[in-house]
Amino acid sequence: MSSNSNHIDVVVCHYNKTEGPRIRYMALHAMAFLCRERPTDLNVIFSDGSPSRDGKLANGLAGLGVEYLHCGRELSFPETYNAGIKKTSNPVVVTLANDILIEAKQICKLAAEISERVGCVMPYLTFSDYGAQRERKLPVPRRCFPTRMTLNVNAFSRKALEDVGLIPEDMTGCYNDVLLSIRLREKDYSIVLRNVGHVIHLGQQTLKTGATSVALDADVHLLSKAYPQYCRNGVVLFGKIAQRRATRIIYGALEHLPTGLVKKLRLWDAAWAIEPYVCAERGTYKEGLARLFGLGRPARQSSPRLHPVRKL
Repeated sequence: MSSNSNHIDVVVCHYNKTEGPRIRYMALHAMAFLCRERPTDLNVIFSDGSPSRDGKLANGLAGLGVEYLHCGRELSFPETYNAGIKKTSNPVVVTLANDILIEAKQICKLAAEISERVGCVMPYLTFSDYGAQRERKLPVPRRCFPTRMTLNVNAFSRKALEDVGLIPEDMTGCYNDVLLSIRLREKDYSIVLRNVGHVIHLGQQTLKTGATSVALDADVHLLSKAYPQYCRNGVVLFGKIAQRRATRIIYGALEHLPTGLVKKLRLWDAAWAIEPYVCAERGTYKEGLARLFGLGRPARQSSPRLHPVRKL
């Protein structure tokens, strides 16, 4: 899929109930960063879920050529994304939080990875609730198949999004990403973690202002009720969701150890640190050795080599 073709819609999720200038300026800065070298065929819709329309924000976005969308009422986190997605039409939809600094060319690299079998692609970030997605000082595989996804910046195939019913709206914002991961895997789509370079996530800036309201316990209860086979005492069993055998074994082992011991030894952090390497695309290390010893770079496949998808 060529990054030069007209096929990418970007939907940005924003919420600023008090119209605080700090959040507004952060969002405008992120959009200016995205739009400074934006291809004319990359469409951006800025979906505002705040109770009231922000005229100052709308004017600033208009100057950047970004469409501002407000539905005339307060929206939940997933409703805000879905309102924007429903306004798009291209085969690739990129969802983006308002605190992500990412270049347009990096967006295009994510979109280029979408295929019939790859339903979601996400980049490494400077900050992520999912440790395996965090940037590292050590080189990381260019492409790997992580255990789950987060909703910070994601390229989706439109077909995959429609197959799973868009962003789940029955949760407030804590486990929407986990639920979406499960649904994508149930529909036989793969999730890819792609190294597209340095992507800055300012990290829960909207949440830190107290502008949003999420209910962790309520979301855990809903997830446990909808998918009891993937939850134990309110804890998600990521070992059962993992896309690769090695990560299923690692997380499965941690989930059977005493919780206190796992936390004390920080075993989850260790698992996240090695996950990209153990779930890397087949041929990744051969390519790395070839570059290391100056043997040239093996021909890149037009799309990721995928193993048969394991049914959940």
